[in-house]
Amino acid sequence: MQVDIQELTPIQSFGRRIRAYDKATRLAKEGRPVTEISKETGTPDATIRGWLVNGRKPWTRCELFKPTYSDQLTYVIGVYMGDGSISRWRNRFLLRLDVKDKEFADKFSSTCAHVLGRKPYSVRHVRDRDTYETIISNASFCKFLNRGLTHLDRYVREHPSGFVRGLADSDECPTVTTTKKRGKPWFFVQVVVATSKSIRLLSYTRTILRECLGLKATLVYKGKPRPSVFKNKLLRSRKRVFDLRISRFGDVKRFSRVVGFELARKQEKLAAAIFVREGFGSGQDAVKEWTRRWEHGTTEWILKKGVD
Repeated sequence: MQVDIQELTPIQSFGRRIRAYDKATRLAKEGRPVTEISKETGTPDATIRGWLVNGRKPWTRCELFKPTYSDQLTYVIGVYMGDGSISRWRNRFLLRLDVKDKEFADKFSSTCAHVLGRKPYSVRHVRDRDTYETIISNASFCKFLNRGLTHLDRYVREHPSGFVRGLADSDECPTVTTTKKRGKPWFFVQVVVATSKSIRLLSYTRTILRECLGLKATLVYKGKPRPSVFKNKLLRSRKRVFDLRISRFGDVKRFSRVVGFELARKQEKLAAAIFVREGFGSGQDAVKEWTRRWEHGTTEWILKKGVD
């Protein structure tokens, strides 16, 4: 049965292109002309000439991804699960990260480039959103990431720190609380590994933390997402949001050692909080020392300017 040439596209029919290429090279060795090979394989004449005359391979354009176990790969998996997205535009599959933090976008770009054996992908500033965006176009890599946790589990368990670090870099940071407990000043340090509406993702990550890294984490109900405006309409979500938190100080210190944050500002804050907790305890002295160097910004603690 003759194949309809219009149905064959580089992305949708990658497997068929490989088979067509193998058949085309076999027919060429038999002395068949290009037009006859085109009809026999259902592939355009220009594509056949590119294969047979110019030496092009059908997998070059699709950049066939062959996964290898590495910390960099699981970091990308963690970022994708936390803050990334995959979309399809025509015959292209796009892995996109759109974030406020340029350091994070640069890190993701360079890590994806390392995994794929490419030069770092460009990071552009999106002015209307005031965000930084990097896009990786690789169909087989996107399909690999999109196969879900069941398929990716063996890669994650081989390098669990990278996966957790990618999740933690995506949204969360060290959480420092300076408040009063039973009427006395209290300094409390914890790590929020991830915030998500997906109980499955958070439960899976909690299992990885416990079984692979020896860290105890708990799920904490955070509430419902804030209403958002889209096309002049106020949208309210019914889905609940949960945090995955590491609260025991011993586990917080271990997290810093075996996982940590890839982003410098987050790791610096975690190290500073651990230093204060170890050196000044959890009472008034710790609160005084912490607030000497740090101040509470709009959403998180930030380092004061001009403080040693």
